[in-house]
Amino acid sequence: MKNITFALIGVFTFMSTFLYSQTYTTGVIELFNDQTNLYTAQIDVSSTLVTLTLSGPDNKYLGLGFDAMSMTAGKDVVIWLNDGTFKLTDRSFIGVGSEPVMDAEQDWTIVSNTTSGGQRQVVAIRLPNTGNPNDYVFSTSASSIDLVWSFEAGTGYIMGWHGANRGSTRESFTLGTQEVVKTEFSIYPNPSKSRLNVNLKTLSNDARIEVLDILGKKVYSNSLNTLQNTINVSKWHSGVYLVRISQANQVVTKRFVKQ
Repeated sequence: MKNITFALIGVFTFMSTFLYSQTYTTGVIELFNDQTNLYTAQIDVSSTLVTLTLSGPDNKYLGLGFDAMSMTAGKDVVIWLNDGTFKLTDRSFIGVGSEPVMDAEQDWTIVSNTTSGGQRQVVAIRLPNTGNPNDYVFSTSASSIDLVWSFEAGTGYIMGWHGANRGSTRESFTLGTQEVVKTEFSIYPNPSKSRLNVNLKTLSNDARIEVLDILGKKVYSNSLNTLQNTINVSKWHSGVYLVRISQANQVVTKRFVKQ
């Protein structure tokens, strides 16, 4: 993004290398889905390239922070904006409740920006290690990453309070293929006052469930021995929770609302 010619040359050079290098991926992460707004992210990392794919409502800003479970000062964050020109801005948190500040170096290059049916998909790339102190260094091996996310409460790409449209999750990088098949599960009813049903499509002997509140505090943890499971949530405080299933070296997180 520093120079359009350099950026285009870089895209082709990086993509050529990307095709022949080992890639680790989070697969598609469903960050938020209330049947009206859907926000997903995917991170693919090779030894030479990070590819970030964000998909969300096409009339809102989209934010994703790396190595963070809150707006921790100094942590790396990107925000998709349309303040006259569509762009993915490279920023740093300066604390909870404060707008993240722009980095001196803008290291993400947009590869594609498409919309369909009210949903926008943005694909951008950068080096795993940019050398800039404010940028997160992505691991080029199997690992995990903490992510914090938000999107606009209103419309029109107005930077400000995101309302309840925010959360955090921890995701695993696994060896990627052309199509990554991740652990699948469903939760219902959602919202719920008394019980939470968790149904798995497949089950391994290391399957485990963890539930975290929106601040990242663990409120429930257990191993899973059956495909169909029920949790009593009647004594939980009302609010948003993250239901995380891990098995076979994969982790998938979904959002649950306790009424």
